[in-house]
Amino acid sequence: MIHGDLRADNMVRDHDRGVTFVDWAHATTGPACIDAASLAPQLVLAGHAPADIARLLRDHPATASSPDTTTAFLAALTVHWHRNARKLAPPAPPDCAPTSTARPPPVSLSSATD
Repeated sequence: MIHGDLRADNMVRDHDRGVTFVDWAHATTGPACIDAASLAPQLVLAGHAPADIARLLRDHPATASSPDTTTAFLAALTVHWHRNARKLAPPAPPDCAPTSTARPPPVSLSSATD
């Protein structure tokens, strides 16, 4: 089972219990690498270096066992973000400064360096 919508606002961190995943509305069956890989854009937007994320994905047990599936999912996710970039950022009101519509770059497992 995969969560299907992992982002920071769907995780609750407790000092004693660790992280609890909430909002399971998009739960489904699928390869374990999907949830781990879906965090990549969120980590980039949070300021983490793509090379560090690629290294993490390469070494994580859920993604290391299926690097081709992980890379294919990341490629599809990148295309989705790229095609929907204009739709994701609503226009700013006339008296506000424009917001950033920057999207994370693609991350390939083969781009990680030690």
